[in-house]
Amino acid sequence: MRIAVDCKDLILEKSLELFLKEYLVTKNDCDFIVCDEKISYAKPLFIINDNSPFLQVPFSKEKLLTSLEEFDEALKIAAKKLAQEQRKILEQKIDTIANEFKKEYEEKINKAILSLKDKLVKALMNE
Repeated sequence: MRIAVDCKDLILEKSLELFLKEYLVTKNDCDFIVCDEKISYAKPLFIINDNSPFLQVPFSKEKLLTSLEEFDEALKIAAKKLAQEQRKILEQKIDTIANEFKKEYEEKINKAILSLKDKLVKALMNE
């Protein structure tokens, strides 16, 4: 679990940094951002405030870590599900391309066989 912290409330931010020191990384390297209000960033947000569905103030270190681990696990499950869906779509595209190639190849072989058959028939007729 790699976490970045970005809070408007400096006391909350410093508390989180103290509790989460072993998990802290930069925003670019994190799995998600812990913040106290919604921010614009291309990473999942774990919001801590009075109305948050993730964690509300006040909280204990144990409750924080448990909530973060649950959030991280949910992100991993969602990512795995998305990867499986993308794999299925890719497999379907590959199957479609393979079937189209097979059909075209069979048509070319059939045309070549018919052409050869016609040439053999003509050759036998001319003898």
